[in-house]
Amino acid sequence: MATAVFRWIIQSVQDTLQIYGLNLQSLLVFCTAFVLACALLKRSPNLPPYPAGRVPVLGHLLALGRAPHLKLTAWRRQYGDVFTVRMGMEDAVVLNGYTAVKDALVDRSELFASRPPNYLFDLTVDSGKDIAAARWGTQFKQRKKFALTALKNLGMKVGNGSIQESIREEASNLRNRIAEYEGEPFDIAHDVTVTVANVICSMTFGKRYDYEDETFRELSEAIFTVMAEVGAGQIVSVFPLLRFVPVANRASVSVSRQIAKIQKVLKEEMARHREHLDRENPRDFLDFCLLELEQQKKSLTEENVLYIAQNLFLGGTDTTTHTLLWSLLYMTLNSEVQNKVHEELDAVVGESLPALSHRSQMPYVNACLMEVMRIRYVGPLSVPHATTAPVKVQEYDIPKGTQLAT
Repeated sequence: MATAVFRWIIQSVQDTLQIYGLNLQSLLVFCTAFVLACALLKRSPNLPPYPAGRVPVLGHLLALGRAPHLKLTAWRRQYGDVFTVRMGMEDAVVLNGYTAVKDALVDRSELFASRPPNYLFDLTVDSGKDIAAARWGTQFKQRKKFALTALKNLGMKVGNGSIQESIREEASNLRNRIAEYEGEPFDIAHDVTVTVANVICSMTFGKRYDYEDETFRELSEAIFTVMAEVGAGQIVSVFPLLRFVPVANRASVSVSRQIAKIQKVLKEEMARHREHLDRENPRDFLDFCLLELEQQKKSLTEENVLYIAQNLFLGGTDTTTHTLLWSLLYMTLNSEVQNKVHEELDAVVGESLPALSHRSQMPYVNACLMEVMRIRYVGPLSVPHATTAPVKVQEYDIPKGTQLAT
């Protein structure tokens, strides 16, 4: 019976092809084109408008060029504060301007609190087992709450017990390091990186590195390589299948290699902390994490600890270091501004080191730092968000799971 039915289907297809003058090859081409067209033209109703320059398969990737943040700025002038760009086969809604961004990320933050799939970003944290790349949900909220509580206990706050003393200590070490060059020209990048990372190291696993430490040099190089690759908007993140194609998978191979180096250091520190864990007096972030693991709470696993600690390094070292380096460069290029900053520091701080209590007394220094971050932001495109439910933005309807760029 089944054989008869199959033969009937084959005969019917052949008869149809003869009627319309087609062969089997033509039919296959037609079906393939039809499926591709459906995929390319698939679009949720009432999404914000597309800018010009969208092409099949690639979407707006070619139009965005090598400086996508500048192209998005230009499109904002033409299409307004809310529009849609096609990233390969996926839509991403772009939000611009104070009103639209505040509405999404502040006033209705939970509706925009998830992360979209991103192969290269997910590769660094095993598909969101951390905080920075995690999808919205109960486990994410539990991990975030735990991490914030632990960091506050370690001094990420204003007032007594603040981490500012560690920062002042590292600033003093940097000042002494600069003095060792005795006025000769030198590249300050590595020294600033060590200073920033040591603040994070002291919080994360209670130790600091010397400026010439080889382990730290490899760690910092790995961190900057990962951030550069992930932040470059690699094509493999848009078309993950390219990870199997030689040359095209260069970024993913590089990220995997450097992440392995970072995690090796973190795993060694986790093992060291287990051997010397003082359960009554947790000293650093890893201690708090290991105590949480011992309580066997489902909200945290050993993998979570590894990836959250990695978040602290990747998110804190690169961003803070580059902000300080840009600040130093602008001070060098603008001697009048540098002199005014120096005068205000001398008047308020004197021979000691700045503290949080001095901040309100140094409006010019604060203004200079804010201006540096405005004109040389370390992340022109922030980490993308995704909607946690269908939501309306202005007059447009955004489906659940839609990627958003701000």
